Amino acid sequence: MNRYALILLVLMGGALQACTDPNAEWTSVEADRDIRVDYSRTTHAAVYARGATELSPAEQARLSDFLYTAEAQPHDTIYLESASGDHLAAGRINVLSRELEHRGFDVATLPSVRDAVPANSLLVVVERYVATPPSCPNFTKSSAEDHDNAPPSNWGCSNQNNLGLMVANPRDLVIGRQPTPEPADAAVLAIQRYRTGKTAPLPSITASETYNGTPTATGGSSSAPVQGTGQ
Repeated sequence: MNRYALILLVLMGGALQACTDPNAEWTSVEADRDIRVDYSRTTHAAVYARGATELSPAEQARLSDFLYTAEAQPHDTIYLESASGDHLAAGRINVLSRELEHRGFDVATLPSVRDAVPANSLLVVVERYVATPPSCPNFTKSSAEDHDNAPPSNWGCSNQNNLGLMVANPRDLVIGRQPTPEPADAAVLAIQRYRTGKTAPLPSITASETYNGTPTATGGSSSAPVQGTGQ
């Protein structure tokens, strides 16, 4: 192969490379926009004196240190689990529940499991879900022409990031809450008024009364303020 043929091959290879779609090998895996939710469980054994249903001052201090270290927040649910066969479990749970509720926590009990909790102890459990939003912005995909017409790599990233930062309870992103009955008083009263002919008349206000601006040539209105209807 002579020198000129080699140069021609190099130029042709460069031209073919320039025609290659830069997004041909890009996949959505490179633009992870999922919110990662991690579950953590922290436990503490609250030890009681034999026959006692209240914690000693030293044990109360240890419990406070545990709650502080676990970063338990008001309205977090604190779970209590008693030792199997503990005849004082009900009294101990009752006293400790009142103390925790006084601090602003919600309290629930877990079923006793054999040999899971030491004798004369209550297992205090703090469970929480932590949401980690995706890393935004994400511009891993080239902005060059995409023949597949796929969305850009940063598409929806800010929405996911905002949701991960704003969610009050990250557990809701994993397991939905059980809906509770809602009061239906307003709906029932509306039906009663309809059946008895006591419905409220519709307001007689018109658009011209609501917007007192002067119509413009383009069909809009002037910058006059909107009049309130409740004055």
